[in-house]
Amino acid sequence: MCHLPSSRMQRGFFVHSIAIRLTEGKNGSLRETLVADNIVTTLKTVCSHDCPDACSILVDVEGGRAVGFRGDPHHPVTRGFLCGKVGSYEEVTNATDRILHPMRRIGAKGDARFERITWDEAIELVSGKLKEVRGADQAEGESILLYYYGGTMGYVHRFCAEALFRRLGATRLRQNICYYGADAGYTAVVGDGYGVDIEDVEHSDFITVWGANIATTQVHLVPLIDTARRNGASVWVVDPYRNRTVRMGDSWVQVRPGTDTALALGVLHVLERDDLVDREFIERRTVGYDRLRDTVLPRFGPNETASITGVPTATLENFAAQLAAARAPLFKVGIGLGRNSHGAAGVRAICCLAGALGAYAERGGGVLYDSGCEFKLDLAPLKRPDWQQKRTREMNMTDLGIALTEWSDPPIRFLYVHGSNPAATAPLQNRCVAGLEREDLFTVVHERFMTDTARFADVVLPAPMFPEVADLYKSYGHLYLQFARQALSRPGEVRSNLDVIQSLGKRLGFADPWFDHDEAEFVRQILAATDHENFRDIDLDRLLRGETLRLNVPRARSGFAERFGTPSGKLEFYSESLVRAGQPGVVDYFGDPFNEEPDRYPFRLITPPAHDFLNSSFCHSKRSRAKESGEPRCLIHPEDADGRFRDGDMVELTNEHGHVRLRALVTDATLPGVIVAEGTWWPSRSVDRKGINVLTSARLTDLGGGSTFHDNRVALRSLGDS
Repeated sequence: MCHLPSSRMQRGFFVHSIAIRLTEGKNGSLRETLVADNIVTTLKTVCSHDCPDACSILVDVEGGRAVGFRGDPHHPVTRGFLCGKVGSYEEVTNATDRILHPMRRIGAKGDARFERITWDEAIELVSGKLKEVRGADQAEGESILLYYYGGTMGYVHRFCAEALFRRLGATRLRQNICYYGADAGYTAVVGDGYGVDIEDVEHSDFITVWGANIATTQVHLVPLIDTARRNGASVWVVDPYRNRTVRMGDSWVQVRPGTDTALALGVLHVLERDDLVDREFIERRTVGYDRLRDTVLPRFGPNETASITGVPTATLENFAAQLAAARAPLFKVGIGLGRNSHGAAGVRAICCLAGALGAYAERGGGVLYDSGCEFKLDLAPLKRPDWQQKRTREMNMTDLGIALTEWSDPPIRFLYVHGSNPAATAPLQNRCVAGLEREDLFTVVHERFMTDTARFADVVLPAPMFPEVADLYKSYGHLYLQFARQALSRPGEVRSNLDVIQSLGKRLGFADPWFDHDEAEFVRQILAATDHENFRDIDLDRLLRGETLRLNVPRARSGFAERFGTPSGKLEFYSESLVRAGQPGVVDYFGDPFNEEPDRYPFRLITPPAHDFLNSSFCHSKRSRAKESGEPRCLIHPEDADGRFRDGDMVELTNEHGHVRLRALVTDATLPGVIVAEGTWWPSRSVDRKGINVLTSARLTDLGGGSTFHDNRVALRSLGDS
């Protein structure tokens, strides 16, 4: 037996007269060994999609093509299985409609008419336009905008473009489109830190999944909850509509969208009324409970809470009793819970509820939110903040449509997009499209498929799939750091984000060593720069060999041990920091101030994830679209159909931002007055080439400046069976 040199493995070269069998090494690493004849090559990679699970994946390769994707059985969270989206990922890597060559626009913007050009021509065209927009005196750097998000979650390829665009003095991007509202509410109470280790979920005896459809968005949490259930735990689900997670729970609390704050305060009112809070924990490990108890809770009795939330008083009372009886109650809180006008307050109230129960005192108890905060890597060697010569203006991601159509001092004249499809995913979609249609805007899109954003590009560059690059991965669902080597050769003329950015930099005349580093070198520099106890035991060589390494976060401890990550070091029912910022010191529910025209727009629209898409990813796939019924639909309660239309009819949703046509699914899975449109569908795959984000506003959350995708009002009318 012999070993294939790792350098050849990283570059995706394979010896076709043999096959490589991966055998288990120490700590789940894989050892490459050669076996007879050209049968199957099995290589290890990491899923780069924007999902908390960050799965370790085994890819079966035959004849240079991926023929199968399997979950790594040795990864402590992946545990040998994958979600349905990635379990058949060979359909994505081998898709015949992939973009394989650089292209230049020859038709009108939006027509997707392009001609093939060489990479040298593409780099010359893009770099030349950057020079032109920036100007001879470099004064117009702010006319340049880099727009990206979680199309890849790998550190190197996600963030590398920041270095070049900082150097160019471009407008900075505030990436708040996902979780900022929920984050602000969480940190206001418990600070910056990971509350519950996902591997401790099995120790909980009462689990509340609140605003998180984990069966769709975090499937590897499900077996851990099932283990807790076998140990005797009950599972309650709080959600506005009956989704897959609701169907797997023991009880469902159907709450009106945006009223989660009131529900949590109502439960806490009952606990305080019946003397069921943990007085010892409150006294020893929290501050400000008396302020919340005396000034807010009296207004959230069971009847008042029921009128706000739609949750019956009997359900509220039972929920409180079940929580109080639990030894280690766990709240799994979803990021989507934060995407409404009261999003931060909702998460803040749930954290307060967990604190009043003393849930953090027991292993498996507390709030399970986001582990990403524990990956405190120093990314300066990659992002190069020192290259930014002056402070430039900042654009909130939710304001892309506004920036492209309204900004004039200076206007955005060069847009570079990778890892995102804003023509489908950004709010104020009509404004975004109008901006992308501007002839004086030069747009470059680095993409795998002809997305709606790519259709408006002046230059389209072919991007890789995750098995076709090497990268470093954190997780926001578990505590394992992973490095994936390149597992597949890149087809056609596909180049990685790093390749393209380095080529552009060199063409622009930058000669720093940064522009010659590979992924492994960036990982070395990042770990060398990182000085945090969580990385104390991370061995670089083992990491680069592909071993799955856990952060140095102690096991078998509850929550935040004896110190919360707040200014006081305690769980803060009352926050002095927020008071100084002009915000309420204690959490409260302030009603629904944004339904200003209830007669004109009587329905609440929420847009949770579709099971077979991931944000806007996978919408290119005929298989995924077919599993989502082939076209966009919206869930409408029978009372709202009211005999005007039937299941399967076409309806139109309208508000001040525009209109969208969808197929109606009449069902009691949603509440009266609440319309659910699962997505995100590409506009080009929709009936009238308009996506659901035509109807979403750029309004921000109460704290954190996050997006409010689940807080929009619409009118509804039937279009019949057309």
